[in-house]
Amino acid sequence: MPNPVKQINVLQVINSLHAGGAEALLKNFTLQAKKDNKKYNSFNIEVAILYPEELFKEDIKKTGVPVWKLGLNFKYDLRGVIKLISLIKRGKYNIVHVHLFPANLLVSLASLFLPKNIKFIFSEHNIYNRRRSFKIFKILDAFIYSHYYKIICVSKQVQIALIEWLPKLKRKSLVISNAVPISDLPNWPTIKKYDILFVGRLTKAKGVDILLKAINILKEKYQHKIKTAIAGKGCLEKELKGLVVELGIEKEIEFLGVRRDIEKLMKSTTLLVLPSRWEGLPLTVLEAMSSGAGIIATKVGGIPEVIEHEKEGILISPDDPEALAVAIIELLKDKELRVKLGINAYQKVKEKYSIEVYTKNMLEFYKSLFTD
Repeated sequence: MPNPVKQINVLQVINSLHAGGAEALLKNFTLQAKKDNKKYNSFNIEVAILYPEELFKEDIKKTGVPVWKLGLNFKYDLRGVIKLISLIKRGKYNIVHVHLFPANLLVSLASLFLPKNIKFIFSEHNIYNRRRSFKIFKILDAFIYSHYYKIICVSKQVQIALIEWLPKLKRKSLVISNAVPISDLPNWPTIKKYDILFVGRLTKAKGVDILLKAINILKEKYQHKIKTAIAGKGCLEKELKGLVVELGIEKEIEFLGVRRDIEKLMKSTTLLVLPSRWEGLPLTVLEAMSSGAGIIATKVGGIPEVIEHEKEGILISPDDPEALAVAIIELLKDKELRVKLGINAYQKVKEKYSIEVYTKNMLEFYKSLFTD
């Protein structure tokens, strides 16, 4: 029997609205749900951010969706618990949907002082985090996850890794795959500004150092100078720029910082390369598939779930600069293969990983929480 809730009030809680896969997914979902308001008018969706990093804030606010800023000063600012309690009580939310750590920690603490009929949901975006390297943190994570009614995993591999870490979560986890907005199949310009584009945070997980070493191999061993753009920021930026100088590839590498024109960049690039050491299901890969760009990625996390080797892209092992260099040179030389892979990738992402499909699945999931 359906619950008598006529309008479902949803609060999305995330660390910030800065550049990142979880942040972009939340933005795109919020915009799509608002766009489909006539179809899904039983939902009221609002957003709360912990920290003052707000790249996507205006994209959301201009649609009329409120963005509440908690204004925390540092990562583990426990004042956030009090602020969340106040916000959630005032908003009378039926669902609180949380993304990333430490937002999930602060909301789990806040939930101890909030009405029991609120459904707390957490989206697991990553296949790995540093806490999983230390068994002692199982106690912390078990506490955090115990306060969530359901755990949404962005890929099957993310779900598998989560259950391996905390087996008791099997009964409350499910998969709703990541997604991106899909435009019409683009025309590929004959002149490209870059040979290679990397998009993502500059962290160990993303393996940008492996890409730089591959570029050096192409220059030194194969005498190919590859123009490469790196779009993103992160804790390893200074170290990676130092590696560029050490390898002597300054003329081949351009650091672009955080960009809002990723779709345009992808269309002006021959190949997108994602040399990750570990992943959940990166939006960058789905965005590249939607742009028709040629893709080389590592076979980690959820990537093999969406890319079949030599069908939608080229998959290689992680931490292997030589294999990456060989894949780059072979795909740059083979235009016919690039085009075939690009078309296959576009058709697949449009059918299975569009933001319209994701929004429909997510809102149906929300409704199911209020069905006996």
